[in-house]
Amino acid sequence: MRKAQMRELLDTALDGAAYIDRALTQGAADASILSLLENLYQAADLLAERTRDTSQFLPQIPLYFRNIGASIDEALHDPTQLRRIFSMEIRPFLIETDRLWDFQADVLSSEEGIARYRQEMMQRVKALRTAPCEQYRYDVSIVVLAYNKLEYTKAAIESIFAHTDFSAGNIELITINNGSDDGTRAFFDRLPHRKKVNLTYNVLGINLSQHIIEGKYYILFSNDVVATPHWLENLLAAIQSDERIAMAVPICNEEGATNLQGVPVPYRNTLEDMEKMQAFAAEHNRRNDRLWEERSQLMPFISILRSDLYRAGLLDPAYTRADFIDDDESTLLRRNGWRQLLLKDTFMHHFGGVTLGAGRYKGAGNAIADMRRVYYTKWGVDAWDSQGLFPRMEALNAWHNICDGERILVLEPRFGDSACSILNMYRRRGMRSCMTAVVFDAHYCEDTGYLFDHVIRAEQVEDVSLHTTEKYDVISTGCYLDELPMQDVIRSLELLYQLLAPGGILFLPVRNPGSAYELDALLHRGMRDVYCFDNEVRRCVSISYRHLLRALHEHPSLHHYQFTSIKFNEDERLAERMKPLLCTDEDLPPDAELSLFVRMLFLGITKKTEQE
Repeated sequence: MRKAQMRELLDTALDGAAYIDRALTQGAADASILSLLENLYQAADLLAERTRDTSQFLPQIPLYFRNIGASIDEALHDPTQLRRIFSMEIRPFLIETDRLWDFQADVLSSEEGIARYRQEMMQRVKALRTAPCEQYRYDVSIVVLAYNKLEYTKAAIESIFAHTDFSAGNIELITINNGSDDGTRAFFDRLPHRKKVNLTYNVLGINLSQHIIEGKYYILFSNDVVATPHWLENLLAAIQSDERIAMAVPICNEEGATNLQGVPVPYRNTLEDMEKMQAFAAEHNRRNDRLWEERSQLMPFISILRSDLYRAGLLDPAYTRADFIDDDESTLLRRNGWRQLLLKDTFMHHFGGVTLGAGRYKGAGNAIADMRRVYYTKWGVDAWDSQGLFPRMEALNAWHNICDGERILVLEPRFGDSACSILNMYRRRGMRSCMTAVVFDAHYCEDTGYLFDHVIRAEQVEDVSLHTTEKYDVISTGCYLDELPMQDVIRSLELLYQLLAPGGILFLPVRNPGSAYELDALLHRGMRDVYCFDNEVRRCVSISYRHLLRALHEHPSLHHYQFTSIKFNEDERLAERMKPLLCTDEDLPPDAELSLFVRMLFLGITKKTEQE
């Protein structure tokens, strides 16, 4: 059976589904509908068989057809469930399968198709910033996704009903049983809500929701999350505070999230300790907009998201595994000027790793490496190398007296993580700041609109003063000092120093090329750990921090500096193994052994005031 014939069969199935939809809407449920469903079943069964070759079809497509067939079979055996099964399962899956089929045929088939699709996607997401407001049946759609682990699912559902006010009728609950075989379906069937989806085969079940939800805001509530007092009120308050906010995410327990979205907690990550967790959350969840942090990207164990953005197609089908989906979604939002908030005034618990289950790891190959490559191909930059996030950013608080209305200059902010950290320091004090970005790498130009008031495009650091006459209170970077394009390090620092206002500070992350981490990368890769394709050759530059500090110490104006060394716990074992190698060289500097443990340092150069 050729692809063209399969496409024709899918079109026929879509026409049949449209007919059934009209008939059910008009109140009909006669024998012709059941006969048509039998034909749809045969079509789905045949297409499921003929699309199993994953070298020619996206792996979701045969699973979707199998689920369609299973749902039709259930509807035929229990016609009393026909309306629910058709509206919640059969029709949405056919629509989604049609979208995926077109994506494979029209997009993935050529480089031009991929480029066209992504450009159209960018335009759609950007256009929603100025689109007229839609009318929605509900304020919020809460979608609970579960794959086995019934005891966790029960805890999630019970917490939702305990801490969510459904009495006004402005919140809808939707449950998706994602192929469970442990009683999850029976549990969902006993619940009082109307919209219930039961899948026979696990397909992660996420994209299906966009064809079902009717709320202005969408919440995907995994079955390993536990709701807490005021959770929904706080999420709504945040996302409704600015039309430019696309997504807001609460914090959780440390082991439940990456991306610095977790906090230490005084209880264990067990079902038995959830009473203690609720007491902790009740004390913590006090609304405070100063604790709403700007983020360049979020890893949402749960989030509140604008439904129009979700339905626009944020989830790129090219990510056939769960990894890097969140990175991609955040990038799409960020590059179209949408804001993303981490709500540190709202705590929810996340057990972690329950919802996706073992299905996430099935299949050949390294999912993380494969999906990282998909991201790099799509955006032209690496998801991890581009974050620009450094530990100990709080050193700025100790070295600089933050004041309201200060001007901040960030060189090469990349995604903007370090810039967000600086902005959030001011926000926590109820202060404003004026943010300016200097972008050297054109790949990152689109990553500035969500955060910065002004953007300067320059070729190298020595050119920055040609583009601005402002004086800045803080000048920092979103990359290591050695990654900035500059001909002469000290001359570049002198020029940046001249851009400081009196009392201002150069706040710079400096890499230590003599750390165990860097030396290990050099030994195994022949260069620094920089992500690239096998056919790419990336240039790396190193700056000796010893020579840098020595030069600053002797400099007439740059000598007002201080620094803090930063160790990474994960480097300790590697550093210990490398220590014996140092014994063979008698000319080593006295701090060489200590240097193995220090991956980087923060350097602060302060411009004295006239009084000083």
